[in-house]
Amino acid sequence: MGKGNTSDLATEMNFIVGGKKATADKTDKPCSVNASVVIEPKANKGRTTADIRHQELMHPDKNMGDWQRHTTGIGEKLMKDMGYVPGKGLGKDNQGIVRPVEAKKRAGKGAIGAHGPEGVRISKKYRPVDQDEQEENEFKQELQQWKIGAETRKKPSYVYKTAEEVIKSGKMKKRKATGETTISGVKVIDMTGPEQRVLDGYDKIGQQHDRPEDTFDSLANDERAFEMPELQHNIDLLVDMAEQQIIQNNRQLQHEQDMIVNLEHEKRKISGILQQEKQQVIRLKKVMQIVERCEENSKPASANPLTLVDCENIFKELQMDFANEYRVFQIPQIAVNIIFPLVQTEVAFWDPMQSNEEHIPLFERLKAFLDNKNNRMKLESGHIITVYERLIWELWMPIFRRTVTNCNIKSCDSIIGLLNAWAPLLPSWVTINIQDQLIYPKLQRQVDEWNPLTDPVPIHSWLHPWLPFMELKLEPLYVPIRQKLANCLINWHPSDGSAKTILMPWKPVFNKGAMGTFVIRNILPKLAVCLQEFLINPYQQHLGTLLLLF
Repeated sequence: MGKGNTSDLATEMNFIVGGKKATADKTDKPCSVNASVVIEPKANKGRTTADIRHQELMHPDKNMGDWQRHTTGIGEKLMKDMGYVPGKGLGKDNQGIVRPVEAKKRAGKGAIGAHGPEGVRISKKYRPVDQDEQEENEFKQELQQWKIGAETRKKPSYVYKTAEEVIKSGKMKKRKATGETTISGVKVIDMTGPEQRVLDGYDKIGQQHDRPEDTFDSLANDERAFEMPELQHNIDLLVDMAEQQIIQNNRQLQHEQDMIVNLEHEKRKISGILQQEKQQVIRLKKVMQIVERCEENSKPASANPLTLVDCENIFKELQMDFANEYRVFQIPQIAVNIIFPLVQTEVAFWDPMQSNEEHIPLFERLKAFLDNKNNRMKLESGHIITVYERLIWELWMPIFRRTVTNCNIKSCDSIIGLLNAWAPLLPSWVTINIQDQLIYPKLQRQVDEWNPLTDPVPIHSWLHPWLPFMELKLEPLYVPIRQKLANCLINWHPSDGSAKTILMPWKPVFNKGAMGTFVIRNILPKLAVCLQEFLINPYQQHLGTLLLLF
């Protein structure tokens, strides 16, 4: 037994030594000690069958007269004209019956009553209840619980329960209240017997064996066995306590079994975690050995200097065999510290204008193992980029920026060739930065300085080659170009063919709307004037002016 069982065995069992123990409802109000209670039986009414039948006819029937819905209801109308009120009795003062006398079909020929009652019986469901009779029956039932005699004695029935049945029921019986109740000690006058008795409490009413008339002869006459209500109460109490103890023990057993199952599951879970941690420790040791070897070989005084090929093999091995550790323990940061100095040494003396494809194979290999999700890193600004993108921005971008700054944008073949060769290796955001920050400002400056009248080189010869790389980013430059061309056409005559040479390359570049507006404003008025000045002479026609329009 557990500790909780010991406290239960030490609990007072509340055996009673005399009389029958009474229980009081918790909601009853305490009674005064000096109060007196008198119990008196109710008198029997002694009503006959005729009285009962008459009483039944005095109650209204809700369904009375339903058959009138199939007729004109002349009967009810005549009765109402004579003062009848539905639901009330007949007569001037409504003292008559309420329900009509119903006829009953007899089963056969014979004397009255030969085939059962002549009247129509009313089912218990609709039969009215006599309040006085009901109160009298309730009083008799209350009175019988205090009597012990031949009328109330029943044959004892024994119920045997196994421990499994008690556990299956699972009901903890509520123990009876301990200690003296508030109704004990109340003065009670008992008038249920042949003579009046004065008792000290309600619990004394059930002690019928204390009455003077209960002699051994009366017991023999009642054919009663030896009865001990106190012993019966104590035995019932012991049985209840035993059932409670069985249920408590079963619940404790189930709790312990569930605890064992939970602990076993937790043990298996912890064992799996421990095994995983052991494997992780072994893997971390291998990673540490590889990283330490890289750091040792990357030192200037190392006997076996580290090369870019060695770095490529090492970091490929780390990403394939130790992918989780590579990502969790920020090994890409180690790649920045080891690989960047080696790449910077390789491109230190590179001139992109002389050999724009010199280091493309090197950067292709670097992109293969440094530009993936395992090599992402977060910068101080909050942006997340890969190691390869950082390498392009910190090592390749300064060289290209210096080259673009020192070159002439009109001699653009070498720069365009450089960008076309490196375009597959450049991240998208680096390409956008080159367009917005390096190329477009230089082109805008040249467009602002361009004068169509004095510049011997046509603007389309050095601006149109940038269209494949810049695409729509050159749209803002087309507005000042059209304005400058329009200013040049103010004094233009259609006989001058140079205007057509300058405008034709811009036809596929300008959109149709802008090009149409430009022609309507600047070209068509000049052509209209030529047509107005054209002389038509059928005998001697000169077509020179007309040919200028085509």
